[in-house]
This record gives sequence, C-alpha cells and structure tokens, in this order.
Amino acid sequence: METGTNVIKGGRIIRTSKNLRAMRDYARVSPVVRIESCDIGNPDPAYGCRHNGTVRVIYADGAESRANFASYHIMIDWIRNRRTWRNAQHVMQGPDVGYLTKPGIIAGGIAA
Repeated sequence: METGTNVIKGGRIIRTSKNLRAMRDYARVSPVVRIESCDIGNPDPAYGCRHNGTVRVIYADGAESRANFASYHIMIDWIRNRRTWRNAQHVMQGPDVGYLTKPGIIAGGIAA
C-alpha cells in the first residue's frame, strides 16, 4: 500500500513527504488550479480509484500530486478546509456532498 505524498512535475518527483505536507507546502509555491476527487463507491477506472477517497491535485505550473484517504467524506472535509484551494476547479468523481457547503449539508439539504 502506498504511503506518503509525492509532488510530480515532468515525470520527476520534486517533493515528497510521509503525510500530506508536501501537497500543502507546494501549494504555496504554485497555486492549486484543479482538484479531482474520487469515491471508491463510484470508481472511474481511468482515474484509478483504489481507496475510499482519492484526490488528485493539479498545480498552476503543471505539477500534480495524489493522496488516498480512508474515507471519502474526510477527504472532502480536508479539501474544504484548505483556504488557498477554494478558487481551484473541483471535479467530483463521486456523490455530491456539498463541497462549498458546511459539513453535514448535502447540496442544499440536511444530511441524515
């Protein structure tokens, strides 16, 4: 199983960490322009969902990174809490859990 996070640019690893720090720190170097999230409950084979929550982050300079989460909802909350990422395009490959809403609110309704 994969551990850690790599930031890859031009096919080369330019940053690495054993947690999500490389992903967050690189966002200070190059802004995040696109976030793709995927849920294993609705896997897209082309995207490569292998865990309960997979996120792919694409930076303005063309670098990218991926991270796997134990829970899709925890991943969405983690993304939501990145203030500097709020202007990035977010493509959800799973259920709409209200990315721009408060936790527990799903696309205009209250979560059960």
